[in-house]
Amino acid sequence: MFFKVLLVVIGIYFLAKLVIRSVVSWFLGDTAKKMNDQMRQQQAEMAQMKKKKKEGHVTVHYQPKTEKNFGKDEGDYVDFEEV
Repeated sequence: MFFKVLLVVIGIYFLAKLVIRSVVSWFLGDTAKKMNDQMRQQQAEMAQMKKKKKEGHVTVHYQPKTEKNFGKDEGDYVDFEEV
């Protein structure tokens, strides 16, 4: 009786291990394929952007400054001393 239960438990263990391994590899393979496709798309976009730029052309991307709101008790005052 004990031997049969032990064989069933071992069989279920190996079967579950096989199923989990195949499901995980399928999921990770699908995710890796999606990531690879996104990377290729980004590389193609960058290549197109490089082709469109003229020699010596400079592009400046403006980012608006965010105002920092500090209260009186926030932050440390550091005295500036010129050397």
